[in-house]
Amino acid sequence: MTISEIPTLTHKELKHVLLVGCNLHQYFGSGNEGIRTLIKAHGFVQLDPLSPAGRYHDYFFHARLNEYSMGQFEQLAYLKDRLVFETYFHNLNAIFIEHFPFFNSYTGKEHLGRYYSRLLKNLEQVGGSKLLDEVYSHVKVHGPTKSADLAKLGKADPKYASWKSSRNSGTALELLWCLGKLAIVERDNNFRKKYDLTEQYFTKELLKKNKYSEEERQLYRLKLKLRAFPIIPIGKLTVNKEGEIRSSKKQEFSLSSLQKIKKTHNGIFPILTKDKDDLGYVISSNWKELSKDTLDSEMRVIGPLDPVIWERDLLKRLFNFEYVWEVYKKVEDRVWGYYVYPLLYKGVFIGRLEAKYVKKTKVLELFNFQKEKTIKIDEKILDAFERMIQRWKNMVGAEKLDYDSTLPNQLSHV
Repeated sequence: MTISEIPTLTHKELKHVLLVGCNLHQYFGSGNEGIRTLIKAHGFVQLDPLSPAGRYHDYFFHARLNEYSMGQFEQLAYLKDRLVFETYFHNLNAIFIEHFPFFNSYTGKEHLGRYYSRLLKNLEQVGGSKLLDEVYSHVKVHGPTKSADLAKLGKADPKYASWKSSRNSGTALELLWCLGKLAIVERDNNFRKKYDLTEQYFTKELLKKNKYSEEERQLYRLKLKLRAFPIIPIGKLTVNKEGEIRSSKKQEFSLSSLQKIKKTHNGIFPILTKDKDDLGYVISSNWKELSKDTLDSEMRVIGPLDPVIWERDLLKRLFNFEYVWEVYKKVEDRVWGYYVYPLLYKGVFIGRLEAKYVKKTKVLELFNFQKEKTIKIDEKILDAFERMIQRWKNMVGAEKLDYDSTLPNQLSHV
């Protein structure tokens, strides 16, 4: 295949495929049933503990479901249905449970990343194996355990403490989880974890470990990512001396491996495409089907870790919208604000907004609205804005709203 033979998509087509493939074109159901359907279809959702007005995953579901309440995902997915397991897949994610056998096949010392390998090595040098055995035995006897349940083990030496915990118990539980011996089985209201033995959380069928070739491993990860993000930019396409197509952007899969895959269990397999500038993309082969779906007229609050804004260059190219999550920047270095939410309406990012939910007074504060310069606030946008705010209020359980002067003054302040 030559570069000229690779299918070419316009930016308009790519944008539509991205929105529909990220399930941001229509609501995906409501409540628990909507969560079940969405997490199965999407494959995974990224997790983050920060909660100015709900955590990131709350906004992931809020943007895609007609009705959703803050914290509903944790109650259903961990405690009721056991829909997910937690692991690192690029970042920390709750992944649909059917994918556990694949990730379970890569647990053990030899599969630890650099950080956890160093942490385990440092711990073992000071007799940490005994600590791991003690913590594992406690969980085996007492069942679901959080770090505070083992406070008697004391604080960890800074040389081998996990950055997530200053306690010996927290470090040990984290390592046992990474080694596949424990699973995270609960998240409480403060997002603190409880661990249990892996074999207590998963069925025998799920606990089976399979062997994958490196190519199979690459493609499994690629297909899983495509379920959440249907367009993966791979840079400028070129041809080497051997006539093989190459891309300028480093990725964890080879382009040659794409030619060998024919079909996956869900009928969606990756293909190579490009735009008019010969920038390459790996996309789901059902992109034509995705192109047929229409966009609704609802406005959506987009969480800062949402797949639709993962690729900042692609976001700028397709939507003419720039975004950086600035929570870890110094105040004087921020352009837009601390925890800023992009606002999406009919395939257009109309601006940004910040929010804070005050539990004590049950007030949802909305402030620092920044409209994109090219956007004109008309009646349809205002109506969608008000519906979005009402859904936001319901999601966090607020009884009152508090606006600042940056929001459109035509709003009726629902």
